[in-house]
Amino acid sequence: MYRAFVCLTAEHTAWAIPLAALVCGLSCHTALHLLEQARVERGRRSLGWLLGAGFCAGAGIWSTHFIAMLGYDPGIGVGYDPALTLASLGVSAVGALAALFVLRRARGPFAAVAAGLLLGLGIAAMHVTGMLGVRIPGRFTWDPALATTAVALGCLLACAAALALPRPESRRSLIPSAALLSLAIAGMHLLAMAAAQAAPDPRIGFVADSLPRAALATGIAIVTLAVLACAVLALNAGRLRGLNRVLEIQKAALAASEERLRALTDALPQMIWVTRDDGQAYETNRSFQAFFGAGPSSRAQRLATYHPDDLLTSVTAWLEMQVEARTFENKARLRDLSGRYRWHKIVMAPVLSGGAVVEWIGTALDIDDIVRAHDAQRVSEERLALALDAGSDGLWDCDLTTGESWISDRWWHQLGYAPGALAAHLRTWRALIHPDDRDHVGALLDAHLAGATPAFECEHRLRRQDGAWGWFFTRAKVVGRAADGRATRLVGTQIDIGARKEAEGRIAHMAAHDALTDLPNRTLFRERLRRRLAEIAGSGGACAVLCLGLDRFKEVNDGLGPLAGDALLHAVAQRLSAGLGPGETAARLGGDEFAILVASVDDPAEAEARAETIIREIGRPVEIGGHAVEIGASLGIAVAPVHGSDEEAILRRADLALHAAKAEGRGTARPFAPAMDAALAERRQLEIDLRRAIAQDELVLHYQPQVRSACGRLVGFEALVRWRHPVRGLVPPGAFIPLAEETGLVVPLGEWVLRAACREAAGWACRLKVAVNLSPRQFQQADLPERVLAILTETGLSPDRLEIEVTETVIINDMARALTVLRRLKGFGIRIAMDDFGTGYSSLATLQAFPFDKIKIDRSFVSQLAERPSAAVIVRAVLGLGRSLRIGVVAEGVETDEQMRFLVEEGCEEVQGYLIGKPQPIERLAGALERDLTWLGEVGASSRAASA
Repeated sequence: MYRAFVCLTAEHTAWAIPLAALVCGLSCHTALHLLEQARVERGRRSLGWLLGAGFCAGAGIWSTHFIAMLGYDPGIGVGYDPALTLASLGVSAVGALAALFVLRRARGPFAAVAAGLLLGLGIAAMHVTGMLGVRIPGRFTWDPALATTAVALGCLLACAAALALPRPESRRSLIPSAALLSLAIAGMHLLAMAAAQAAPDPRIGFVADSLPRAALATGIAIVTLAVLACAVLALNAGRLRGLNRVLEIQKAALAASEERLRALTDALPQMIWVTRDDGQAYETNRSFQAFFGAGPSSRAQRLATYHPDDLLTSVTAWLEMQVEARTFENKARLRDLSGRYRWHKIVMAPVLSGGAVVEWIGTALDIDDIVRAHDAQRVSEERLALALDAGSDGLWDCDLTTGESWISDRWWHQLGYAPGALAAHLRTWRALIHPDDRDHVGALLDAHLAGATPAFECEHRLRRQDGAWGWFFTRAKVVGRAADGRATRLVGTQIDIGARKEAEGRIAHMAAHDALTDLPNRTLFRERLRRRLAEIAGSGGACAVLCLGLDRFKEVNDGLGPLAGDALLHAVAQRLSAGLGPGETAARLGGDEFAILVASVDDPAEAEARAETIIREIGRPVEIGGHAVEIGASLGIAVAPVHGSDEEAILRRADLALHAAKAEGRGTARPFAPAMDAALAERRQLEIDLRRAIAQDELVLHYQPQVRSACGRLVGFEALVRWRHPVRGLVPPGAFIPLAEETGLVVPLGEWVLRAACREAAGWACRLKVAVNLSPRQFQQADLPERVLAILTETGLSPDRLEIEVTETVIINDMARALTVLRRLKGFGIRIAMDDFGTGYSSLATLQAFPFDKIKIDRSFVSQLAERPSAAVIVRAVLGLGRSLRIGVVAEGVETDEQMRFLVEEGCEEVQGYLIGKPQPIERLAGALERDLTWLGEVGASSRAASA
């Protein structure tokens, strides 16, 4: 592929390849358009379109090759044999025609693959013929592997283009197939030309009758114009075919519309007819013919069917509407064939043309059943209105004097009964009420019947037909009272609220339980703990709270993914639930932390034994996605009332014990000890002091020198923060840096270190670099590059003197975000170094993702150079990697002359460590900043003496 890249970029001029690709794409698309036309035509027309398609495809292959050849410059003169050049055009056209001939009738993938192979071989034959016609003062040599790859690639892409070609009846685009075919032609040419290398031979001169480049260019132009003409022809043919298809579709749609209209009018229940001014009906539907007969119908015949009482009114109204050319509507009784009169709604609508009525469309709908049901409907509407005043679902109307009721079907269906399955009586409803709800329902109903409330409203349970209890909301209202004020009629509605009650129960459950594990959440756990502590305070006893944290959960979550982590948490929850005793609770507090409330314990030893049992149970392998996952658990134990009598104290102390268990060794259980409270108080005080130290500028910087190993010349310093506490004295970084990371103080701390280091470095006499570490927390700031640039501007330090050191954790946590920040910092001119190289699990992937200026070999490898041969191998590999990638390498932790000699011999560029100098205040390094000295000489010796 490298040879192909060189051929493309070095041996072809810039204009040749794009022009060849353009002509190739146009030719392929045109050829496929013509082939599509040939596939839908028959006979000679199909053959004519196929010949045009073969010519376009062959011309495209030929033009692509020779346009690229015009831009081909192998370093020696190039000529062309006229006969072979012209013959290559014929070979191209014949090969393309043969392939398209097979593809025209292709009905399956095998035929398409055969056509693709023919086309690929045709392209190869054209390339060979064309190259035979190339005349150079030398010889072409061919790389068999690349040549074979070129033919294979061309055939493969040609087969893909044939398979991607849509069927004739399909409307899919030809662009994918044309693009694949273009790639086949261009790819074969590029790889074939990459396989050829011109070897000059002075014994071979140019052929006298060589075809001039201008003539070849003219021929290519003529062929390209012919292809353009074919493209125009294909476009017009395609548009004409599309227009014919649209016309056929419209014609079929019109016929279908007429059929649908006829079917629709025949399916309608009303009679439909069309008349002119003479009243003769000439278009009628099936209902009209069934009523008046199948023959023609005159206006007189239709009027003869009118009821005598309706005839005069109808005719008078019709004449008025006819004069005014307005729609006529009327209700009249018409006599059917059986001699009975039935009510019809008659409508006559005018059809206007140029403002004049040309015909009338009449309809007559039988509404006799509607008219006859009018009285019954009026009664029903009255009942419905009364019911709607009280609600809208299951309806009932009760006569309070007798207890007899009217009950809607919906009311019965809500309870699972068939309508009328039970007696429609007030006592039936009372008997169905749940025994626990009867007194409450009765009291509310009596209050309403007495007039104390405007309506009866109550949620209660009723027994369904299957024996289950369902929740319902009943609302009723008195609509009739006797002269003495006694209620006589009650109407109401009944609404099934079972789904709402179920949803409320689910919501209440979700509010108190963890969504993933279905264990009680922190709120419910605290509530149960508070209740148990109240019982202990009143009646004595003891309980224990076990705070559980999973070991190595993050490894599983990161290695197998969040879904596996969720499955693991669910499995742990099931194991905890399975081991619970009466009155005990297991809860998920969040993340991978759980809590167990042991309702009753005799002494702390019993709680510890229970914790050990849980650790063994959790430690059993869990099968997740085909992986046997093994994790452990650490537990903290607090016993009430020994360790506290309120839930806050118990939970806090169990959590403290959990942290102690994790710190002392995972997979253990630790009970709370009073010293843990003291340790927590100590930690909180240290956090307060650290905040004050950052705010009041009580921190100081020490600088560790970095020198060139070969000459010992000082190149810069790494800035390291130190804290001299007014009471505690010098606090080691290992005591306050992790605290700063946990509490988020590392962000203002890191900004303080960066500003102080830049300010001091800007005042140095020599332009030495200064290296500053940035924490992963700082990289979570979206405006970190702007903050660094603002500090550089504020202190006046040149960006090229600042070197920012980052660890792999910065990139692994959020690679896309971190790389964006690093690129912006590097764009300012700041150097970026990878710290602790080799200790992570993806160092090489990180180097590939970002062009670091420097990598620092971790001190753990340097310190073991003499003891472990593998450490020396790793250091050599890192140094070789740095040289290959042109990245500077710094070795940290150099403490012995033996280590120094090894690094110098292996070509390590820079070193730092106690052998060079311990971190010191800048004042002790003033001499090195005032003159340019070899550090390992005078300054290094004095520095080591001072640091000793």
